[in-house]
Amino acid sequence: MRYNLLKVTLVLFLLAGINYNCSSPANALLGSLGKVPNLSGATSLLKGAGGLGNLVGKGPFTLLAPSDNALASMGKGALDNLLKPENKDQLTNMLKKYVVPGKLDPTQLAGSGLKDAAGNAFNLGGAKISQSIPTKGGVIQVLDGILK
Repeated sequence: MRYNLLKVTLVLFLLAGINYNCSSPANALLGSLGKVPNLSGATSLLKGAGGLGNLVGKGPFTLLAPSDNALASMGKGALDNLLKPENKDQLTNMLKKYVVPGKLDPTQLAGSGLKDAAGNAFNLGGAKISQSIPTKGGVIQVLDGILK
């Protein structure tokens, strides 16, 4: 009886930990991203980097997610190369340009003085935001291009 109670307590503890991790802002954003059909490439890149939580601290976040068409402009070979395990650091550094702390709208992102997750000056360049998707962990801004 005592052994069973210990097992039940352990299972509940583990489930509480899983629920806690799933409800983090980073995981909420990644979960929402995975539900958008034209963002499967961005989802694959973030998963390849070990998730959004590996890129940033506490949320909320603005995730600038290039559409699949935008990523296609890089060429399939470039994306496949970034997803190789030996290129994880390169991928992580690239993706930090696509995360800005705070829940920002397109007007705010077009302004100046913002920093990306790496601490560098943020600039949309020629990319345009085609869609905004609010999430529990922040907002996903869908891009029609790649950040330079």
